[in-house]
Amino acid sequence: MTKGEAFQQSAGVSPAAARYIAPAHLTGAALDAVSDWYRAEHATPLHLTGFLVPELAARLAGALRAVPTWARHASLIERGQEPIEYWGEEADTATDATASQFRVPDIHALFADGVLRPEHRRTLEEFFVFTVLSDTFRDWLKASTGLRLRKRTAMELAAYRNSDGLADHQDLMPGRVFAVNFYLDEEYRLEHGGRLGYRNGRGDEFRAAPHFNSLSVIPIREDCWHWVEPFTSDRVGRYTIAMAQHLEES
Repeated sequence: MTKGEAFQQSAGVSPAAARYIAPAHLTGAALDAVSDWYRAEHATPLHLTGFLVPELAARLAGALRAVPTWARHASLIERGQEPIEYWGEEADTATDATASQFRVPDIHALFADGVLRPEHRRTLEEFFVFTVLSDTFRDWLKASTGLRLRKRTAMELAAYRNSDGLADHQDLMPGRVFAVNFYLDEEYRLEHGGRLGYRNGRGDEFRAAPHFNSLSVIPIREDCWHWVEPFTSDRVGRYTIAMAQHLEES
């Protein structure tokens, strides 16, 4: 066992994490930095570059581009109310929508025979093992925050075209503590916009660009808001796997 592997185990990070998370984010210093972020007096978004093992990030980017079931989606999000969702043609004519993007309506359907090429299906299966079916990603978060996170989670696959974005909102739900985004558009450039915005209870604002193979973790709190600035590319992009993280029920 190497010194790094011994530290990961003592910190509660599974040795399997090295299959998915780049080595730079598995060091003691990296975990300490995430711990400092979580315990800061005022909330900020965590943004880490080069988070996944590069080979996995490249395969995920290819798999998302190959998904055949992307559909137009829009929603009206108002505080304290269930979102009103629009799909297909209705999404493009919903003038009151506060969110506009492409979404995959049924992620589970991607694993039916013949929907995806075998290599893309295997890549998505591998990612779901990492983030949902095993505790590998949750243990990485727990090692720095101490939070026990629920295994069951909500996940979305999202992409954006010109002018798509999300208005400021909070994602307040019982037990929800983080919104997590894996950014997987290898063609993204800063001039394409689509930055994540975040405002904490003190009124401080932050922006994070969704560069390829970066990760954002957004604290969900009563006094914090987040949004996505309009995407400005002339092609569909900003491919994102978004997940919610909830506290484990006691």
